[in-house]
Amino acid sequence: MTVQQLKKRPLNRFLKDFKHTQTHCGRCAKLLDRITLTRRGEIVSKTAIARLDTLMDEHSWQVERHAWAALCRFCGDLYCKEQQHYFDIIGFKEYLCEQTAMSHGTIREYVVRLRRLGTHLASHNIPAPGSVKGYFDDSLEPWLPPTSTNNYRIALRKYGQFQARKQNMNVHFQENKSTSDIY
Repeated sequence: MTVQQLKKRPLNRFLKDFKHTQTHCGRCAKLLDRITLTRRGEIVSKTAIARLDTLMDEHSWQVERHAWAALCRFCGDLYCKEQQHYFDIIGFKEYLCEQTAMSHGTIREYVVRLRRLGTHLASHNIPAPGSVKGYFDDSLEPWLPPTSTNNYRIALRKYGQFQARKQNMNVHFQENKSTSDIY
């Protein structure tokens, strides 16, 4: 009697097959056109994938597969690259996806504008507004980049709506906390 050996293939071959089976983004569920492959939350480049030639069998791949995700390019950038902390970009994106009827492309435009603005303001050491009202009034006006100021103002107003909703939800949560004289 001979023991049948399990067929082994390079990891990059499993990954190629994996890429072709993914139809929707692992974060936003958008239909995938171009894919960003990530492993444990880090983007893996095509050249790095090509070098992954470790041999593994099907069982080993099924264990390894859980570490990999296929994301749209937008979610790959948003969730896997370092973010500046001027704005809550991820919260803003989730708000736009869940609370508005905007298309994916429009959401992407708002998020990209806000990221650029946040980078610009942070590089000039401009403090974030102390209140939600600061996103609606013209207090940031002197600090806006000279190009596309209308686009930045629109993104700021939308971000202000997000902050106001977030603040209202926090106030509502605080008001509805149950308390008891017994405890």
